[in-house]
Amino acid sequence: MTPDTLLRLANLTVPRKPDRGPTIHPDPLASPAAAAHALALPRLGAAQLGALRELHKTIVQLVDGLLSGRSVARQAARLTKLAQPSVATIRLDVGETRTLRARLKWSDPTPIAMLARRVALELAEIDATRLKRCERPACDLVFYDTTRSGTRRWHAESPCGSRERQRRYRAASRTGSSSETH
Repeated sequence: MTPDTLLRLANLTVPRKPDRGPTIHPDPLASPAAAAHALALPRLGAAQLGALRELHKTIVQLVDGLLSGRSVARQAARLTKLAQPSVATIRLDVGETRTLRARLKWSDPTPIAMLARRVALELAEIDATRLKRCERPACDLVFYDTTRSGTRRWHAESPCGSRERQRRYRAASRTGSSSETH
C-alpha cells in the first residue's frame, strides 16, 4: 500500500521544480477552488479552507516528527480529532459459496474529515520507516519507499536521481581536474 493521501498532503505546498529560477508557484491553499483541484476533491467550501490548512499543518508536522524520530503524539491526537466526524457502518455480505465478507461503508460529513480519515488509515497500514525525504539537497518532497531493499534515495529517478548523480560527477571532475593542474 502506498499512502497517497498522506503524501499528497505532506507535499502539497512543496515546490515541484527546485533549482529553476524563483520559487513562485501558486499556493494550493490560497483558495477553495485551488485546494480542491490540488487534492482532487469535487468541491471545497470557503468555510472548510481553515480546517484544511490545519490538517495540512498537522500532516507536515507529523511527517517531520516521524522522519526525525521525535514524538508525534500531539499530531496524532489532532489528526484523530479531524477524522472523528467520519462514521463507518458495517454490512455483512454472503458470497456465492456461502463465504461471509464484512464491508465498511464510510460516511464523511466534510472533505476534511474524509482526508483525515484516509491519512489515519494509511498511517496505520504503512511501515513508517519507509517514509523518507528526497536526498537531493534542492528537493524537499516526501515519498514512500516501496523497493524490496528499502534503499530508495530520491522521490523520483527523474529529475532528482539523475541530477544528483550529475552534480556529484561534476564535483568530482572539478576536483580531479584541479589536482591535475598542480
